[in-house]
Amino acid sequence: MHAPLDATPLLELDGLTVGIGGDAAPILNAVTCTLRRNEILGIVGETGAGKSLLTKAVLGLVPEGLRVLGGDVRFDGCSVFDRRNEDLRDLRGGKIGLIGTNAKALLDPVAPVGRQIARVLRAHARVGESEAQSRAIALLREVGITDPERRAKAYPHELSGGMAQRVVIAMALVTDPAVLLADDATLGLDATVQAQVLDMLVQRCRRRGLGVMLVTHDLGIVRNCCDRIAVMREGELIEIENVDAFLRGPRQAYSRSLLEAAKARPTPSIARHTASERPLLQAEKLVKIYGGPFTHQVRALDGVDFSIRPRETLALVGESGSGKTTAGQCVLRLTNPTSGRILFDGEDVTDLSAQKFKPWRRRIQMVFQEPYVALNPRWRVRDLIGESFRLLDPMSRGERERRISALLDAVHLPSSLASAFPHELSAGEQKRIGIARALATDPDLVIFDEPTTALDIRVRAQIIDLIRDLQSRRGMSALFITHDLNSVRSLAHNVAVMLHGRIVEYRSAEDIFATPREAYTRKLLDAELPVEDPPGRATNVSEAIAV
Repeated sequence: MHAPLDATPLLELDGLTVGIGGDAAPILNAVTCTLRRNEILGIVGETGAGKSLLTKAVLGLVPEGLRVLGGDVRFDGCSVFDRRNEDLRDLRGGKIGLIGTNAKALLDPVAPVGRQIARVLRAHARVGESEAQSRAIALLREVGITDPERRAKAYPHELSGGMAQRVVIAMALVTDPAVLLADDATLGLDATVQAQVLDMLVQRCRRRGLGVMLVTHDLGIVRNCCDRIAVMREGELIEIENVDAFLRGPRQAYSRSLLEAAKARPTPSIARHTASERPLLQAEKLVKIYGGPFTHQVRALDGVDFSIRPRETLALVGESGSGKTTAGQCVLRLTNPTSGRILFDGEDVTDLSAQKFKPWRRRIQMVFQEPYVALNPRWRVRDLIGESFRLLDPMSRGERERRISALLDAVHLPSSLASAFPHELSAGEQKRIGIARALATDPDLVIFDEPTTALDIRVRAQIIDLIRDLQSRRGMSALFITHDLNSVRSLAHNVAVMLHGRIVEYRSAEDIFATPREAYTRKLLDAELPVEDPPGRATNVSEAIAV
């Protein structure tokens, strides 16, 4: 899988130390590594390890308030820090390209994407506007965008997430850089889109002989794309190793904990159900149409049927736009289906008014995909959790505080966080607060909308363990909406695969993963990037896409 490497260092980090100075501990501490031509080096570590700061420091872009305290960064044998301003402008975006995450936030919202790519090229090369536009279109075609002439005229909001990410990659490649810094370049993308973007990125880098630093929290990406791996912890680079050797056995205990957390875990056992036991939740022929008679109509759900029994988890999987989240919102009555029925505990709740549905809302709760967006930034944690108590009988202030402490304990957070604001929490802590908030009413069913998206390796494993533990202890049922198939393996009893608003395959998780029947299901599974080699699976991204 891995190409022969050029022995000559292209980029050298020699004892790089960055911080605020004084007695404060450095944020990057004596980081030393090399990047060679035609090499893809994976940089992994948890949030706060210093990965993103490292990519900025390579370009001499240390954030305000920080400074380089020691060491050096050398590109092609010359120090980055000794260069004049005009040389740095040539380096940044010219000889060293940078790809960030959240592509739409990186793009100019008021300029067509083709013009933005051409703008980067003209900043680093003496070419006319017409030639720059032609090269931008050619590069859009090279990164796999269909009809690039038309797409070049599109604005960022008119593109999908995967397409916008390809534009950012094209922008980084347009100057023919020697080094590419990819900072979580596929974070949050669907599995199939992620595999396509990674395949394209790896192939273009191999063809051009680039050196690539690929920052990620996903060891599956490292295993399938990288030649070497560098593990960061608290600003230090604690282990650098060949990927194959690392997967056989890391030297450091911390590295071993990351690898263990990345491996899929067995599906939890489920209590036997009798033939007479009715489902807790039934969705029958759900249809949801957005738009009206005089506007374009979108059929988000098209005759969807599924059911969930007590103590059971159903995973709804599929690409963005397949209707997964809409189905969950219909169940919770955050949006009303156009037609069809929703039965909860045998009762038809489809057409109940908001007031009559309120008692049922206590029994059905939701954990939203983006907890920071769902959490009021002006409220403390105790108020965020306590808001759900309005669905319960009145309680004293003391009882309220006891319940909040118990809920924080249930999601393995200290009671001291009750006084914290959302911005003071990590992403994993925010997810846990969202779960605690959903558990406040002691629900029978919890809808988890992408609960593991964009989390660090160990935090993702902790959230999965937490959900399984809560289900075991509380006996709750769950609707698990996700495109993270590794999490599905660990949590779901049954899987419903959605495509264009329809369920195309609905079977037990064991059967889905062992013998998928539908071509679309196989496509989703083939796009998965495992840390280990399951039997019969492709061994790299290119092979997965070609299946």
